[in-house]
Amino acid sequence: MLDLPEQFLTLQTPRLILRKITIEDAEAIFAYASDPQITTYTSWTEHQSIEDTYEYLNNCVFQIYRDGKGMDWGIMEKASGKLIGTCSLFATPHHRRGSLGYTLARNYWGQGLMTEAAKAAIAFGFHVMQLQRIQGICDVNNLASARVLEKSGMQFEGILHNYLFYKERSWDVKMYAIASTSIL
Repeated sequence: MLDLPEQFLTLQTPRLILRKITIEDAEAIFAYASDPQITTYTSWTEHQSIEDTYEYLNNCVFQIYRDGKGMDWGIMEKASGKLIGTCSLFATPHHRRGSLGYTLARNYWGQGLMTEAAKAAIAFGFHVMQLQRIQGICDVNNLASARVLEKSGMQFEGILHNYLFYKERSWDVKMYAIASTSIL
């Protein structure tokens, strides 16, 4: 596995640029992270203040960069130059497995942008990070996220009951995955 902090790559798709997140992105992230509809199915609650966003950046995103265990890209729309979401790929190097995650501002839902970003992250995971499996989970009721995972090429593997506990309750999730052997 390569040294990810030294090899952070900017990815481009027809409509998006996936790039390293910086502290200057805090306002743009706060704009969608403070939307309660965005956080309906996330393990985190909406940001109440910009300080919540700075804490998220310092404790989560930048820690990922320092540890070299994954990538967390800011998703920029090429047409507007706006940061509209994030897409992450966290690695378990020993098992050559990655976990895909993402968040997208509500104004950009339903346009295929998240699928476009997810496909770029998956390709990066297989070709650059040399992963053998990439998986993603979503709440059983999150039909839009399940569709993103399916359209990204992942196969439904089953429902994991009481898989997560956050926001004071247990969550059932759908597990999706794609293996490097299925894209050859």
